[in-house]
Amino acid sequence: MQTIRQAFILLRQNPLLSTISILGTAFAITMIMAIVITWQMKYADIEPEVNRSRCLYISSVHLQGKENKGWNNYNSCSPAFMKECIQPLPEVEACTAFVPAGVALVSMPDGTNRMKVDAMETDPGFWKVFRVQFVAGRGFNDSDWGGDVPAIVIAASVARQLFGTTDAVGKTVLLNRNETRVCGVVKDVSVTAKDAYAQVWRLYPANLQDVTSVYSYSGSHTVVALAHSTDDFPAIRQGIEKRLKDINAIQDERLIDIMEQPDEIVAHVNHVWANRGPDLRMLYIQYFLALLIILLVPSLNLCGLSNSRMQQRMSELGVRKAFGATRGVLMRQILNENLVLTLIGGVVGLLFSYLAVYAMRTWLFTNNLNVGTSGDFDLSMSVLFSPTVFCLAFLFCLVINLLSAGLPTWLAARHTIVDSLNDK
Repeated sequence: MQTIRQAFILLRQNPLLSTISILGTAFAITMIMAIVITWQMKYADIEPEVNRSRCLYISSVHLQGKENKGWNNYNSCSPAFMKECIQPLPEVEACTAFVPAGVALVSMPDGTNRMKVDAMETDPGFWKVFRVQFVAGRGFNDSDWGGDVPAIVIAASVARQLFGTTDAVGKTVLLNRNETRVCGVVKDVSVTAKDAYAQVWRLYPANLQDVTSVYSYSGSHTVVALAHSTDDFPAIRQGIEKRLKDINAIQDERLIDIMEQPDEIVAHVNHVWANRGPDLRMLYIQYFLALLIILLVPSLNLCGLSNSRMQQRMSELGVRKAFGATRGVLMRQILNENLVLTLIGGVVGLLFSYLAVYAMRTWLFTNNLNVGTSGDFDLSMSVLFSPTVFCLAFLFCLVINLLSAGLPTWLAARHTIVDSLNDK
């Protein structure tokens, strides 16, 4: 208790230096937590993309001339590719092909209650790969391809705006002026979900699974394969490679290639160019350097602040020595005071990290290919707060603070009583 009281006395006596010390620690933890939260939102298993760690992604295919190597075509995948090269593999638990959500128009059959939504084109496997929570009804099944009226699944917010309730199963709506039937209503998917996010889900045409030529494997879809376990990844890659070899063996003019895919989640998120995957080594180096700079700058500032504070307290230390305080007692006192300031900075930094992530949520997490802001934004506490990461960040800041205060304190404690009292 004496240490805590002394720390708050110090805070009142040196408000500027103490506040800067607290804020230095707070901002370091804020930046670390913001980076970690962003990383988790992109790569960790979070609803509805709870299977990211077990998923392999194929977003692009490459068609090349068999004889004319100068002829190249880069495009997205197709459901036919999924059906021929992924579905038959025994290591694949489920798979889906989807077109990322884009803007569409929904309304009542009479044209009222029109609204813009993010609509995705997908298949029955989507509900097995992604854990979307159904409020009413069900997801697509194979029988829906043969229906007279196309089936769709809508988000709860869309159902409420159209019908005033989530009880919308079996009702008819217009999607891009085409009649559709609602077969299911789901809880709104957060816009932070890279692949699962949409507000309306519709079936792609069944004939997209048909193979008529090598061009059938090229389309506009992203294919996701859900493995039984991450241990199955090598077997899935080998299985896809073997099937591609079999396909290419019977081609006369064009060859198909998936360019070192399928990708795991980190490569998938950072895959920009169709013909070249991301440089993951450089990505990790960038994250490491960012964290290093974030931690190094406050450390240098704290060292300077600690030295200034010690210079101001030389007379106080001299008085304490005169009353019998040993070098060890003085060092423990000052380091304990620094511990309290670091603890305050840690709490403030944790609060700042929540505010920073929320303020920058659109920039950090939303997909610029869709409406985005019309959807729900949700961050679970498991994403916002990782006890392990926070403790590690706090521990590092604590070590830095103690080291930054330790050297000036040790030097100050070595002064004689007379030198300490005369030091200004």
